[in-house]
Amino acid sequence: MSGTEALPAAEATASSCVVIKIGSSSLVEGAEVDAAKADVVAAMVRRLRDEGLTAVVVASGAIALGRETLGEGPGETGTRRQVMAALGQGPHFQAVGAAFARQGLASAQFLLTPRDIWDPEHGASVRAALLHTLAAGAVPVVNENDAIMVRNNDVLAALLAARLGARALMLLTDVDGLYDRNPRLHPDARRIDVVDVITADLETAATGADSAHGTGGMAAKLGAARIATRSGVPTVIARFDGADAAVEACRGRPRGTLVRAARTDEPLRALWSAFAQPPGGRLVCTPDGESALAARGPLDRRGVAAAGGDFPAGTVIDLVTAHGDLLARGRARLGAKEITRLPAGAPVLHPDEYVSLLEVEPCP
Repeated sequence: MSGTEALPAAEATASSCVVIKIGSSSLVEGAEVDAAKADVVAAMVRRLRDEGLTAVVVASGAIALGRETLGEGPGETGTRRQVMAALGQGPHFQAVGAAFARQGLASAQFLLTPRDIWDPEHGASVRAALLHTLAAGAVPVVNENDAIMVRNNDVLAALLAARLGARALMLLTDVDGLYDRNPRLHPDARRIDVVDVITADLETAATGADSAHGTGGMAAKLGAARIATRSGVPTVIARFDGADAAVEACRGRPRGTLVRAARTDEPLRALWSAFAQPPGGRLVCTPDGESALAARGPLDRRGVAAAGGDFPAGTVIDLVTAHGDLLARGRARLGAKEITRLPAGAPVLHPDEYVSLLEVEPCP
């Protein structure tokens, strides 16, 4: 087959779209995209199409490919990783696109940043472009534009799923779901099959990045799952082990961990601010601060009793009671020392910069 295989416009709607994120460890072998693994991804998308569904594929690995091209250097700084990404993005898409071509599917590359998605105007443009690409019969292949700033594709995939209002988000990796403890360190760890609401206790099961290639890890996947599920998109965390994984999940038989949707009214910017990274500090709230957060209003200096940790501006922080109970999570616009030096009444966090972590009910 040549060219695109167009789908009826009614089938290329957001509600029939699955966002699939494939991690570097599941796609890259050595210094190149593993053709056999890329073929599995393409076959997965083909099988979804046979079910009347479409897919946006978020595929990691550009930095890993660029690392080989750039060669050894004085440490792997953020800027150096940006250069690696710029070098690797072309070969990465070429290899993944070739796999789709072998399935008779055209593909289109999208390099995005979180701001491109959570910003209302840019996000609407991205959404329209992706849906038109799907309607044309092509497969959008998305990667974080790490040449601008290195982040992680788990969060990008979650933001995309939320912006699209996708049917599901699938985070496919080298472990078969969320465990109550790190299964690499604890052989008796138990997999959690279904999660109604992600809690602080569940977060303690998440660890940092375990792969030499990736920028993710289970902590990043839980953050991504929080973004997607709080936007009404159910999320599956599962092992990348075959072309049927996505179809089975859409049929209600996920192989890994299903995190149920729990729609809230938070804007995407707030969700990104709170869950793009694990928390690196905390603010202890006064009773006034607790009341402000309960009402989802602005938090000012009167609402802050103390800062925990010497965190810089831009850090994700937890907002807690004097007893340590978790109230909310957000992104600090100022560093810890700057916040504590603010005069009474000075703004600390806008409602778009945090989300409430009080009980959230799952969607029926």
